Amino acid sequence: MNTLTLLVKPAAGLCNMNCRYCFYRSASETRKNRIMTEETVDALIQKIKEYRPSALSVVFQGGEPTLAGLDYYKSFVNKIKENIKAPVNYALQTNGLLIDDDFAQFFKENGFLVGISLDGNRKTNDRYRLDKSGESVFQKVQTRIDILKKHGVDFNILSVIDDKNGEDIEETYAFFKERGYNFLQFIPFVDGEDGVSLTPEKYGEFLKKIFDLWYADFINGDYISIRHIDNYIGILLGNPPENCAMCGVCGSYFVVEANGDIFPCDFYCKDEYRLGSIYGEKPFEVSEKQKEFIEQSMLIHEKCRDCKYRVLCRGGCKRDRTDGYTKNRYCEAYRDFFDYAADRMINAAKLLTEENAPT
Repeated sequence: MNTLTLLVKPAAGLCNMNCRYCFYRSASETRKNRIMTEETVDALIQKIKEYRPSALSVVFQGGEPTLAGLDYYKSFVNKIKENIKAPVNYALQTNGLLIDDDFAQFFKENGFLVGISLDGNRKTNDRYRLDKSGESVFQKVQTRIDILKKHGVDFNILSVIDDKNGEDIEETYAFFKERGYNFLQFIPFVDGEDGVSLTPEKYGEFLKKIFDLWYADFINGDYISIRHIDNYIGILLGNPPENCAMCGVCGSYFVVEANGDIFPCDFYCKDEYRLGSIYGEKPFEVSEKQKEFIEQSMLIHEKCRDCKYRVLCRGGCKRDRTDGYTKNRYCEAYRDFFDYAADRMINAAKLLTEENAPT
């Protein structure tokens, strides 16, 4: 299968919020952040066409991707339809502030999966996610999610976990469940500053707490999709993880910046990792520079070689690695979590293969 997955940044680092934990601000602040031009869109689609993928996935991210405007997305999708014969999946990660009925109708008509960034209830979300004026966006985001629901748009919730947000997880989970947000993703915050950090101890506590909440609902037939848990269960069922951070190796997609520059990963959109440009020859072929990036992710710490949980952990995301990309900084948190939850994960996987499985 000659599949191609692209993470496209149509608004580069432009954003209408000022989240304290934003890792992308520092990576993009020295660049000329602007909306992707029609010329760049045309060049990108031409390179996709020349690549001739058997399947294409396009994920729009930022900054804040909706700042590119609805007309940008209408034009992009129409040009894909005209030029690409392979099946196409679309997704978009957004803070939600600019979503209206027109955006939602477009998302529904074109099968977009929309990820909404929301850390929890108002107290938790206001901790780090404020607008440029330092004001809460919590109620605005709720209103925009209701618009997505009204139009039947598939959406999920993405929350960032640090020490403080992790401690709130019981009330966060209860809030999401009460609101009917049944598809959740929690990502660990790394490289903290400005009072934001995630220690291995607190991350381990979070992993156990969220699993307890998930498992209790699962056994009662109330399935809440939590991405990292879904992937662990999938691995136990013999399926490859769909989350690149859990694959144990990088190289599953390309980042395309608004100016056409290409990078190997959203967490590595720095000048030293630039792979090339869509204006170059064969931009989606694996280069020597990308090979080096991928090979670094395959390095294994000596403690990992004989670890009984290696099949589940796989070293974790490269951005979490220390010791020459070999040891995950959350290694002890993962070991403690697997000791705590492995038997129940195995039981969940077993139940999912039975006719009377919780649904």
